[in-house]
Order: sequence, then structure tokens, then C-alpha cells
Amino acid sequence: MRKEFLDRKDLEIIEMLQEDGRASYSEIAKRIGMSEAAVYSRIKRLLSLGVIRKIQAIVDAEKLGYTVTAFIAVTVRPPKYEEVLEKLSEMPEVLEVHDVTGEHYCLIKVRARSNEDLARILDEIGKLDGVASTETKIVLRTVKEDYRLPVSGRPPQG
Repeated sequence: MRKEFLDRKDLEIIEMLQEDGRASYSEIAKRIGMSEAAVYSRIKRLLSLGVIRKIQAIVDAEKLGYTVTAFIAVTVRPPKYEEVLEKLSEMPEVLEVHDVTGEHYCLIKVRARSNEDLARILDEIGKLDGVASTETKIVLRTVKEDYRLPVSGRPPQG
């Protein structure tokens, strides 16, 4: 996707949806001075382009019993790397999988219900064919966790 396909109205829509994914087409239309049909078309286009990947609820993990957050650095034997990434991506407790530079091959974010649950997840990861080692960092507290990007009504430069 070429960046110049996004104009100020697209960015305003993105900003509003990041703030409130339940905002109605009519509410968005009123705030940015467009028709509901135009807003609908733009959101549909942004979804089809993959600019907006998904509109979903962001839940409080702790209120659902997931009280342990950990970041796990995984070292993998190179021939098995893609296979390991795929297996990690399929694990429901694994929220993020990142291919990274440095000492480890990938970094994952995990939510678990307890330390015992985290130990079970680590055992599962350790048993994956190709995993050489893991290094786990347990989160003591989260100071900031946000999913909004600063778009501030300016189209990207490109």
C-alpha cells in the first residue's frame, strides 16, 4: 500500500476508531463532516488495505484471571526457525511474536493465570522441536500499555 492513499479524513477516522472502536458511522460522520455512507466506504477501504487490521475489544487481562505477564526471548536452531514461529503463533497464551535482532531469535509476550501456568507454557515452548533455549522476564507492573498510534490528522510523508 502506498502511503499517499491516506488523506486527512482517513487519519481522522483512524484516530477516532483508535479512541473508541464502537463509534458509530453517524458519530464519526458528524465529527469529521462527511456522510455516513462516505465514512462506511472509507472504513471498509481501510480494512481491505490492511491499514485497520481489526476492530476488537481490548480487555483487562487481570480481570479475566491472567495475572502474570512475561516476555520470553527464544533461541532457535536456524533450520527450524519458521516452524517454531508458526507453533508459537498458534499458542493461545502467546499474544505477540516478534522476529528480533540480537542474541535471541524472537521475543514473545505471554499472559498466564499463575506462575504455575507460566511454567507449563515454558515447558510447552521448551519442547518445541528447534527451541535451543529461553530467557524469561516476568513483568512486575505495567506502567503503560497502549495500542493507539499518533496519527494527528497528518498524512504520512512518503
